[in-house]
Amino acid sequence: MELSDKQKLALLPNNGKNMLVSAGAGSGKTTVLTERVYQLIINGAKIDRFLILTFTNLAAASMKNKIRKALLSDARFSSLSSEVDLAHIETFDAFEIL
Repeated sequence: MELSDKQKLALLPNNGKNMLVSAGAGSGKTTVLTERVYQLIINGAKIDRFLILTFTNLAAASMKNKIRKALLSDARFSSLSSEVDLAHIETFDAFEIL
């Protein structure tokens, strides 16, 4: 899938600040977030330091699967695919601050 110009903006570095991606259903949020997470990981970010909140379990599972698939597609980072389950990719209602 080719990203739109607005989607590409979400991939630009933002000096380590948090990011909120909000858009309608079917607009490519998961694709953009997957690519952003993948880019951060290959640039040294630790996957267990991510917090990605979604509204549905289906979206959280989809995000994990897409990140895992992206890592597996690159031999340099395929070993990190087993760490995807360590990332906090979950629904808003499942998230707890300890």
